[in-house]
Amino acid sequence: MKFVKIILEFKLAKNEFPIEYRKTILSFIKKSLSDCNSGKYYDKYFKDNIQKDYCFSVDLPGPKYKNGKIELYKDVIKVIFSADDSKKTNLILYSAFIKQKGKVFKLENNNSMKLISVKVKNSENIVNCRAIFKTAKGSSICVREHNKEQNEDKYYIYNDSEFREKLAIVLKNELKNIILEKDIEEIVVNPIQCSKCVVKHYGNYIDTSIGLFEISAKPYVLNYLHTVGIGSRKSAGFGMIELVTSDLV
Repeated sequence: MKFVKIILEFKLAKNEFPIEYRKTILSFIKKSLSDCNSGKYYDKYFKDNIQKDYCFSVDLPGPKYKNGKIELYKDVIKVIFSADDSKKTNLILYSAFIKQKGKVFKLENNNSMKLISVKVKNSENIVNCRAIFKTAKGSSICVREHNKEQNEDKYYIYNDSEFREKLAIVLKNELKNIILEKDIEEIVVNPIQCSKCVVKHYGNYIDTSIGLFEISAKPYVLNYLHTVGIGSRKSAGFGMIELVTSDLV
């Protein structure tokens, strides 16, 4: 499998961004797919609860949370997408984003953003069975347990006693049709140096984790997790991880 990252650079009309910036980027993705090839691929990613094979993070320069918005020290932000190539997701997203280049995308508070750059970068190939990752800037790991009967969500962070167990369930549900079952059972995620991060998402405040994580698994599994992210709600701006080192004994 080939893994790539798509790096988008936007210029803002004002040096600020919405607090719920993940929702903003989701709206941009939907707009991009709707405008590309007459919306041919929109349902592929946004019909019902289809599992998506990409994640993204938002790099905001010098963010300061103030007066219900995020103030920035400059008017340029970056959004990094990481996608699996096996179903051409990177090509589909790249094509959709390219068509938005130079167009103004309106934001709240009379602000707007314009896509000024679209670049592609290959991801590192992991060949060992153990690696240390860090949460990408602007991202965090979300582990959600959904109660269908009561339609309620419960979130777990790195120091909860059930964190590893709940994350293992999330991974198993996500990977069962992609990774061999015996290889899924071998995945071990250990928080190393982490902290709690509270995120506002669609009006709700949820607990997530940021920091360093050691993950043990087959190399092809580590590469996949590195590409599509780890945890819940990855395609909504959570779970992107960056490789720190895989040179471990």
